[in-house]
This record gives sequence, C-alpha cells and structure tokens, in this order.
Amino acid sequence: MNISSKILLLNKPGQRKELQNFLGDFFGTVEMLTNTSVAKEALVRNEYDIMVLQDHLNDMDAVGFIRWMNENELEVPFVVIAEDGDVSQASEVMKGGAEEFLQWSDQKEYFFPYVAEVIRKALGKNNSKRVLSDSENLYQTLFENIRDAVLLFSWDEKNSVPGTIIEANKVACRRLEYTKQELFALTPADIDVAGSTNYNLVAQGLEQKGFFVFKVIQRSKSGKEIPTEVNARIFNLGGRKAILAVARNITDQERALEDLKNSEQRFRDIIESCIIGICITDKEGNFEFVNEEYCQIYGYTPEELIGKHFTLVVPKDNRAYMFELHDDFINKGKEIKGNWTVIDKDGKEHFIVADATRIKDASGEYKKVTFVEDVTDTKKAKEALELSEVKYRTMMESLQDPVMISDDQYEIVYVNRAFKKRFGNVKKNLKCHSLVFGLKEPCPWCMAAQENMSGFRKRQEHRINKRDYQITTVPVVFEGIYQAKMTFFRDVTKVVKARKKAEESDRLKSAFLANISHEIRTPLNAVMGFSGLLKDQDLSRDESLMYIDMINESSEHLLHVMDDIIEFSFIDSGLVQIHPIRIQAQKLLDDLLGETEIFKKKLNKNQLQVSVQNALPDKFKLVTDESRLRQILLNLLSNAVKFTEQGGITITVSYTENRWVLFSVKDTGIGIPAKMHKVIFRRFRQADEGHTRMFGGNGLGLALCKHLANMLGGHIELKSKPAKGSEFLLFLPALFDESLARALDVTVVE
Repeated sequence: MNISSKILLLNKPGQRKELQNFLGDFFGTVEMLTNTSVAKEALVRNEYDIMVLQDHLNDMDAVGFIRWMNENELEVPFVVIAEDGDVSQASEVMKGGAEEFLQWSDQKEYFFPYVAEVIRKALGKNNSKRVLSDSENLYQTLFENIRDAVLLFSWDEKNSVPGTIIEANKVACRRLEYTKQELFALTPADIDVAGSTNYNLVAQGLEQKGFFVFKVIQRSKSGKEIPTEVNARIFNLGGRKAILAVARNITDQERALEDLKNSEQRFRDIIESCIIGICITDKEGNFEFVNEEYCQIYGYTPEELIGKHFTLVVPKDNRAYMFELHDDFINKGKEIKGNWTVIDKDGKEHFIVADATRIKDASGEYKKVTFVEDVTDTKKAKEALELSEVKYRTMMESLQDPVMISDDQYEIVYVNRAFKKRFGNVKKNLKCHSLVFGLKEPCPWCMAAQENMSGFRKRQEHRINKRDYQITTVPVVFEGIYQAKMTFFRDVTKVVKARKKAEESDRLKSAFLANISHEIRTPLNAVMGFSGLLKDQDLSRDESLMYIDMINESSEHLLHVMDDIIEFSFIDSGLVQIHPIRIQAQKLLDDLLGETEIFKKKLNKNQLQVSVQNALPDKFKLVTDESRLRQILLNLLSNAVKFTEQGGITITVSYTENRWVLFSVKDTGIGIPAKMHKVIFRRFRQADEGHTRMFGGNGLGLALCKHLANMLGGHIELKSKPAKGSEFLLFLPALFDESLARALDVTVVE
C-alpha cells in the first residue's frame, strides 16, 4: 500500500467484493455499502477522500444519487463505473461533477489497476485544489490581520501618479473611518492633508526604484489628522501597474520626539548635578560644555574653560599624544577609555578615570562627550597596598604552585611565576573567571568571598587546560575590609588519574566478572549436565548423539570466549603479531559466504539471504593480515546472523575515493540506537542488556574488532537505526603500513 486514503465504494448487493479488496490493498480503508439510505447517512456523518459509484443502485441510479449529493452540498470527489452506460449517461454524470466515467470490464487484471490509477489522479487533483484554497486563505488572512493599514491603488498612466483605491484592509477602513466601498472612490489626495507630501516626488521614486518610503499626514472621514509613514511599492496586477502602500501610524513616535525636545532642559539640569565630571568638545578639541563637577576637579569656572582647548588640563609632555588620540576618536571612534594624569588650575596633578562617547549634533558634526572621575585618593590607597605586598612577592614567586590574586572587581592584580608558566601571561584588566575557567560571569565562590569576607574558605577540584587542579581560595583582608582574593592551584592530575584508573579498573573487573561468569558457567553447566545424561545406559543412539552435539556446541562456545580473552591479553601485553600478505579478495568473499551459511545453519536461520559483491578493480593489490581481516569480518557476520530474523545480509568490498579499501557488512536485523553506537565498541558492552539474555554474547567481539582494525591501520564505522538494520564499515589501507605497526607496538612477521 503506497497511499493512505478513505474510500466509499457504493454498489449493488453481492457485487464488486474483489474490487474492494484490490483497492483496499492499494489505498487503505475501503468501505463498501450496497444500500443508498445507509450510504447517504455515511456521507453526511463521515468524511471520505473519494467515492466509487456504480451506475445502478438498489433503489436509484447513479444520476439520481449525484443529484441528491449536489442538493445537499456534499463535496466529495467521485468516480462512476457503468456496466451498460452510454454517451448521454456519461454526459449527465460528468455534468454532475464526476471525476471520471468508467465502463466496467471483466478483464480484472487490467481494469482494476486502471480504476486505481484514475482514483490516484483524482485524489491528487483534489489535494491540489485544497492546497491552493488554503494558500489563498492564508494570504487573505495576512492581508486582513496585519497591524498596519494596507491600501492598493491603481496607477494613473496618463499623469504617472497613483490613482484610486482598489482594495483596502480592515485596519485602513477603521483608521480612516470609511467603509471599503467608500474608499474605492478616493485617491491619495482625498485622504491626505494637502501639502503634507510631494506626490510628484513619490511618483518619481516609484518609477525609478520600484518602491518609495515617505511621511504624510492622513485625514480621516471625521477630520482627524494622523501622522503616517508609508512604504509604497509598484507591481504588476493583471497586466497593469498598481501601487501597494503599507501605512504605519507614527503618532506615538512623533509625540515621543516632541517630548524629547521638551525634556532637553531637564536633562541639562541632571547633567549639571551629576557627581561625575562631564564635558563636551567639538571636533577641534575645544570645550563647548562643562558641568559643575568637571569644574571642581580642575579648579576652573565654566567661563574659563568654554572655548579653550582640552589640552589645557593635560600635562605638557603628554599633550601631543592626547591630541592624536582625540583626532582618532573623532574620525574613527577609537576607544580612549583609561586612567590618565591631568593637572588642575594650580598645576597640581590628579589621577582620573575617563571614558568617552561620540555623538552627532543637528548639523551632522561629531562631538566628543567625556566622563571623568577623580580617583586620586583611590590610586594612592592602591599604591600603599602594592608597597605592602612587596615583602610577600619573593615568597610567592618561589612557590611551585600557581598563585593568583584578584581584586573586588574580579580583575587579576598579581600572578606568580608558576602561574604564568601554566596559564600564560596576564593582560591588563583581565578577569580571573575568564582567564582560568573560561566563564563570562564571576564564579559563585568569588561572589561568596565578597559577601562573607574573612569567614570564607573554599577548596575544590577543577579541570583546566586538560590538567586537574585542587583550587584553594582565601580572602585577603586588611583592617577588617575585604581587599582581594588569593587563589592557590595545586596540580593533582596524577592523583586524579590514578583515582580514575583505580575506579575504571574496579568497574572493568566487575564487568568482567558479570559477563564472563555467565559466558563460562553456562556452557560448562551444559557440558557437565549432558555428560551426566550420557551415563544413562537406556539412551537411544539418537539421544546420545544429540547430547554429544550439545556438549560439542557448548565446548566451542567456551573455546570462543577463552580465545577472545586471550586475544585481548595479547593486545594489552603488546604481543600481537601481524602477517601482511597479498590477499585475493574474491576468494576471501567466497570463504566468508561459506562461513556465513554455517552460521545460519547453526542458528536455524536458513531463511536469511546472504550475498557478496566485489567492486574492487581488476588485479587490485590488497596487502594486509588475512587472518586478522578474516577474524574481524567473521565476527561482524556472526553478529549479523545472530541479530537478523528476516531479510538478508550483504557483504561488499570496494575502493573509495579517499583510497580506502572498504568492507561492508549490512543486515536487516534489529538495529542499534544512535546513543549506543560508541558504547558497543567498548569491552563487555552491548546495545541492550536484553540482548545478552536473548542472544547471548560476552561483549568482547566488537571491541576486539575495533582493536584489530586499528592494528591493521584502519577503523570501523557504524550506520544503524532501530528496526532498520545495521551496516558495519571496515576501512583498511590497500597496503599495510609497517611504520604504523611500530607506532602501535605490533610485531610484523615477514
């Protein structure tokens, strides 16, 4: 079934059952009714995608039934099948709205597919109509519900100006207080205040660019004036030009602009009373405005500063540099925030923190607004603190552990030599949480240190730059006041690594015992159990042979488990040997096909189809360890047979564009969830614990495949989805690389 539809099949009693079954297989739900009264109720009560109607019903013909549908406005597409119809009947049916009129044929192998194709096309046609109708409704909804007024004008070709209104949305009618019919007789001049815009300029812009944005004052029917911003665009409508105008009411914006102008004096008063010094200089650097605080910092009156150059308050040896910074700021907006030394009217030095912003005046000229704070006292206190730290600096520099001190603004003020060695040099004003931890906001313990001051102590472990550190944070307090935070970093990477290794060893030990105890004890119990049964002298020969086969099978399983364990012990001990030889790919595929057939027989899965495909070029040279390659592929094939119940398995070998030899083992089995794609390649892990109980397995096979693939210079990838099957991709180099083997501590045997 490739289409899901609901079909009503209306026939005479006792006919067309075969047609119902055929259409049901093709479309899904096919409901067949033979009574016209029941059919009428079904059509009124239910929704059908299409109806198939026979020309003669139990109490009326098809034409009469179609007439009843039209009278009741039932819009259901239908197809009519006639046994003895003629041209006049076909004409009546098609006039009644039928999608198609068909003549019944007893050649069902041709007629039934033809009926299905007619229904498919009718459904497609009906869906297209519905989509077009939905699209039209969508655009109409957008037109009516947009928050701006939308007007559609004709274009006066003679005068090259917008003509009368030909369409308007509800917002336009409500704002202008006209009905839509009243608007249809009006032009822009009828709804705009005279002189509020230049229509010739608007028309010129539309002709040249295709769109134009302008401001106008519109007048409603009651005479209310509405400031409006119009975005007009010219387009083709039915072969003639038309104008689409989106008009936005900007009354609130205009009122806000007026309020802004009225509040200028209030802002000036605020600036005058601000505790931060503020000045405005022109592009030449001359003072245009200074507030009271600025004058107090420098000891001048406003009259003594206005019109003077700002370098008046700059030390002589720094004036050329500051003048250059000023020009860069005015021309490029280059930031000049920083700490500076200035002089007041009496020649006394002050230390300030200054910041600036660039603004434009009404004429478009740039001005510089500078904000100044006198931090002379703060700087002196900081210098005293720095002097008191000198006696501790030598001790800090000699420590092997990194040490960092940050202030109450989280800026790093000191790092020792060990810190620089581990984390690099520290730039000015760099935040501790940004450099060390890569955070945008302060660390929670930093904020806690400020709040709790001397009572705060914090010790934690954190990973930084792939190293593990034990971080100890203590506050630096002077005269009961929190001054800074000192942080010690002790490298405990080896300790953490040893701890994690011990935890991983314990976990692997538990996993090993949990898996291997089951995988070893189960076949041993079978061997012991069936060996005991063989002691019974009354056993028939067939029973004895069956028990012997079971003992052999359990022994083979136990041997396989021990082989995997020994293989991993060789890998872990570095005792694996690689024997690279030239491999005949086709012979290898044939051998794998035979082994897979044996797997199928053992697991009683003879229903599976197994195929091989060799896409390698003729005389292709593949050199690698054949036994290891065979071991990987047999493991993958064994899993494919184990986890596949229906469908088949495909083995493919090809040469990729990236110069890899690609072996693919693809099945139609139970599949593997995406979150388990990496997990299954770990030791003692499977895609689901349920599989261990249902299918068996020690969880070593895929892990062993991954290790062996790496030793051969390749890798394994997986593509799989639950219930969709799996594909394992083994990538190998065409020629085994001995340098890679030496890097992996693998012995190469010539």
